Amino acid sequence: MKLRISLLTLAMVLLASSAWAGWVMHQQTAGGASTVYLQNNMMRAGMGAHGMIYDLNQGTVTMLSPGRKIYWTGRPQELKQQMDQALDSRMEQALKNVPPEQRARMRAMMSQRMGRGGPGGPNRQRPAPRVEVKATGDYKQIAGYKARKYQVYVNGRLRQDMWMADLPGFGKELDMDKMMELVHSMRPPAMGRAPSLGWRVSPPMLELWKKGMPLKIVEYRRGASQEVMEVTKVENKSLDKGLFLPPAGYKRVDFAQMVR
Repeated sequence: MKLRISLLTLAMVLLASSAWAGWVMHQQTAGGASTVYLQNNMMRAGMGAHGMIYDLNQGTVTMLSPGRKIYWTGRPQELKQQMDQALDSRMEQALKNVPPEQRARMRAMMSQRMGRGGPGGPNRQRPAPRVEVKATGDYKQIAGYKARKYQVYVNGRLRQDMWMADLPGFGKELDMDKMMELVHSMRPPAMGRAPSLGWRVSPPMLELWKKGMPLKIVEYRRGASQEVMEVTKVENKSLDKGLFLPPAGYKRVDFAQMVR
């Protein structure tokens, strides 16, 4: 009897762990079809073989370039440093034919356009946007799941509709606190003036992302709506760990080589 109970307990544990294995989300976006893979705090996103790999356990980001069979991987701090170096190199290349007496002024103008400030230092911080998330009573079936509609207001204006589904076990595969921390730390100074990034990584948005899996996103810009993403199929299955590693035969390069 004890043996039977032990075997039953083991079977239940194995079933529970396999039932909430990994997630595959097939999406339709403005740029075409894409796929997102999630498992054990690792995420791979992109179209076809292209894309990004986020390892929240190690705190690393990996960029893939299948056409050249190369990849870049590292921590967000390294990405910031190498991205700035690549931008500086490109800027100096663009300025090499500018007369010396105009070079300093052009360098300052280009730096400002990249959000890195002029001679007086970096751009002043913009006020944090006021973000409000409102739950609605609207529900719809998307990819076989019941999703609830949430509306996101930024400084009083509707900016986004997000349809969220509460899927058992989904939250165990991706720590949203770690994900948002990684996203924040990936923002180099050159992205400081991006007009729409701030509210997307605000605390209210973090709480919204914790409510489940986003199955559809519609954005509003200048009064017009645009569907950004809709999930067409969801799979819950164990994923090969190799999916979250650079493919065999790829060469590791620095960021400057990656963006050539």
